[in-house]
Amino acid sequence: MARRPIGASPSRLLVSAAQRIQIPTLPVRVEYDADVDTLYLRFREGVAPTRSKGDIEKGVVYDYRGKELIGIEILNASQPSESQPDSEQNTR
Repeated sequence: MARRPIGASPSRLLVSAAQRIQIPTLPVRVEYDADVDTLYLRFREGVAPTRSKGDIEKGVVYDYRGKELIGIEILNASQPSESQPDSEQNTR
């Protein structure tokens, strides 16, 4: 499945993401796959992760290259989260 650029309501999707996690202040490329309702925040282009860490309760997967956060995948992105933002997430 190819990821598609965000369609009609990118603001709503980013608000939903921000309710689940603290989004780093890094340059970001945002991708949305409507087929599986997944939002991906990519902080490094052309770099594959060496490990991933999931937070099942929040529906979030953090991708790392070594210790560097290179992407965040938000599952069920269009659905509101009842969780509070993760203010303790270490992004480096």
